[in-house]
Amino acid sequence: MKLAQRTALVTGAGSGIGRAIALCFAREGAAVAVNDIRRDRAEAVAQEIRALGRETLTLPADVSDSVEVRAIFEQLTAQWQRLDILVNNAGIVELEPSRQQRLIQAHMERLAGSGAPAPLAISQSITDMEWRRTLAVHLDGTFYCTREALKLMEAQRYGKIINMASVAGLTGLAGAAAYSAAKAGIIGLTKAIAREAIHCGVYVNAIAPGFIDTPMLAEMDAEMKRLIALQAPIGRFGTPEEVAAVALHLASDDSSYTVGQVLSPNGGFYM
Repeated sequence: MKLAQRTALVTGAGSGIGRAIALCFAREGAAVAVNDIRRDRAEAVAQEIRALGRETLTLPADVSDSVEVRAIFEQLTAQWQRLDILVNNAGIVELEPSRQQRLIQAHMERLAGSGAPAPLAISQSITDMEWRRTLAVHLDGTFYCTREALKLMEAQRYGKIINMASVAGLTGLAGAAAYSAAKAGIIGLTKAIAREAIHCGVYVNAIAPGFIDTPMLAEMDAEMKRLIALQAPIGRFGTPEEVAAVALHLASDDSSYTVGQVLSPNGGFYM
């Protein structure tokens, strides 16, 4: 097993990619702490980990709150005394139906060659609250958890930090300015901290998935899903397990020469 005797914390692990990573790590021998903003979801995944015969902790918290983040790290270190792997996965996606319809319409107009398309008027409609909440959960949350993890990992002179970015942070996505900005920020944060932390044996990398079939995208319009899938040469959405496999590589000793990199399982959506 690739993660035997390792301890891991996965944020946003109550569903989707986070859940898949937590279970993958447990199958590979790690003790896994499960964070989610919803206690019931975190506990459900913790029960799945126990069923695999692994030790687990349930650590519900809102990672955008630095006080709550410090509290879960205090709970974790009181139980395990060390942390080997941190996966900063917690995130949110705004899927406002009228915005989706405007994107679909614009795409159809381009395909039909019907002249200049109407303004999308999406980014101009983003509220202060939406902007701040998106950056707070993704970027602030990643930083707050990383800051606490570094206090442990640099002292023990070992650690793996895996930040969940997105192709949105590599290319920018129309209709998702706040999300794209947050994910681009995570990529920059990853590279900056990777340069300083490697001197203490702490490896920091990021994963930038393409479109993955998770509960987070359950509310996406079916036509929007079809249009997105067609943009990737592979012709489909990815699965959480395919992202978890990349996370396992970065969390294990297989990635001993991988520092400050952004691995992007995206089916060819971005090359």
